[in-house]
Amino acid sequence: MEKEAKKNDELHLGEESQQPQEPQELEEFIQIRTNANPDTNKETKAEVKDSEERKMDSSKTFFIALGIFIAILIAIFFIPKFFNQEPLTLSEVHEKNIEAGKDTDTQYVYNSYSFVYYDGLWYTQIYNQISEDTYDVPLHFGPKNLTDIIITGDLNTYFGMLMKNNISNYTYQTYLTFDPNETEMGYIALATGELTQNLARTFGIAFIPACTQEGTGCENVPIITCNSTNAPVVYMKSGEPTVVYASGNCITIQGNGQELVRAVDRFLLKLYNIMI
Repeated sequence: MEKEAKKNDELHLGEESQQPQEPQELEEFIQIRTNANPDTNKETKAEVKDSEERKMDSSKTFFIALGIFIAILIAIFFIPKFFNQEPLTLSEVHEKNIEAGKDTDTQYVYNSYSFVYYDGLWYTQIYNQISEDTYDVPLHFGPKNLTDIIITGDLNTYFGMLMKNNISNYTYQTYLTFDPNETEMGYIALATGELTQNLARTFGIAFIPACTQEGTGCENVPIITCNSTNAPVVYMKSGEPTVVYASGNCITIQGNGQELVRAVDRFLLKLYNIMI
């Protein structure tokens, strides 16, 4: 009996030892599977990281593009307000010139008059007390370029006669005369145009063209010299030195070539009381 009981106990122990331990084997299986595919985990993590970086790059690109777009809008709507301003009129330029007291190669103030160099000419403004109008006066030379030219003689008598003659009052006829045999007729014409244009515009003075003697181009004009009439006369003459001189009813403006134009501008600025 004892032998059978002992045998039965041994059989039960054998059966218990042969029963499978499922939880431990499953855990070992999962561990083996995990350890058997380490690269798979790494690839998965790398893919997630790469996806996140792509999202960040995409966001950066969006905001950069948005910033550029906003900058373009600002340039379109606001920059033209600063750079496409209406150009100043000549009167406004003169006002700013006087306010700032500029003294440059192209803008300066001389004896309270503004001078502005534009498009090859010097401009100033003259006020006509009779018409109460302000005129833009074009000159080839500004006063700083004319200080060396001397004016001699008594100009008061001549100016008095000159101012009595205007388009509405022909008490005196004013003659502008020249020698038809002059060799520098181009400069005579330029100087004559500068003088007649200025005085006709600012004071309404109309000159009658004349010649000092018979010659080509003088067939239909009077022959006038400083001594042949009591009317005011302007005599354009080539020669040296560059000078303006008055004698009774006659003003002689003298200079060679471009110097003759300088002499005319010097006379005009004296007449306008800008230069002494």
